[in-house]
Amino acid sequence: MFHKRIVFQETGLRELKKDYTFVDMHIHSRYSHDSRTHVSAILHKAQKMSIGVAVTDHVRAEGSFEACKQNKVFVIPGIEVNCLENKEILLYFYSVNDLRDFYEKHIEKYIFIKKEGKKRITKIFGTVMVNKTMAEIIDQAEMYNCLKSVAHPYTFPPRRSHLFFNRRKRRNLLNKIDAIEVLNASLPTRANRQAVKWARKSHKAFTAGSDAHMLKEVGESTVAARADNVEDFLEAIRKRTNLVIGEEIKLSTVVKEFMKSQNYKSKIGIRKLEHFEEEVLHESL
Repeated sequence: MFHKRIVFQETGLRELKKDYTFVDMHIHSRYSHDSRTHVSAILHKAQKMSIGVAVTDHVRAEGSFEACKQNKVFVIPGIEVNCLENKEILLYFYSVNDLRDFYEKHIEKYIFIKKEGKKRITKIFGTVMVNKTMAEIIDQAEMYNCLKSVAHPYTFPPRRSHLFFNRRKRRNLLNKIDAIEVLNASLPTRANRQAVKWARKSHKAFTAGSDAHMLKEVGESTVAARADNVEDFLEAIRKRTNLVIGEEIKLSTVVKEFMKSQNYKSKIGIRKLEHFEEEVLHESL
């Protein structure tokens, strides 16, 4: 189904791939606390699908750095930052050096884990964020050449962010945003349709991605643009000449994959959080 520049269907459109570069702009790797997918596996699948990727781990940039070391797969340097208000923003950089500088100066030293409870089962869902407000992160990102996109604005509470940005007192903050993620493959169709309406009303560009935490999800939603380098690709988004192509993952598939992941989360997820917390504490000393 076509909705102007948005196509809600599978990404296997061979005729478009002749002229457009396709990129899944929202992927998590093992550097995120809630994923076990290796960057090498993400790159291998992307190469088979003839698409590019943006590895956007939760407040971590190591996955993006690793992906950028090779040149077989088109890679946009990126990161997903969760701030003190528990709202997330996707940042896409025109160069990996800019991402590295931003990460080392403004993110790495400010990471902490917000406890969701004392029981082990609730610790699995601990929130990794930075000790900065959304306004601080956006202002610091503006010192770099990067594209700022609101991640999944109609996701489930408490990370639903459209009301946060829509408040009158944050109107200036919304003005600094370049784009809105209008197609997130992990969300229900209704949530994505609402994101499309909000982006149009706010006069923002469109981004999209699978929000993959497991390899199977990579490539379900993509952004397509007539570009063969990162700068032209991000500029196409700014100029709103890009396409958004993909579809939501079926609920039954999401549930099935979630149940498979529970054994991993219960046995390894907690240890990853605990180890990550030790790293953060060690670096802050």
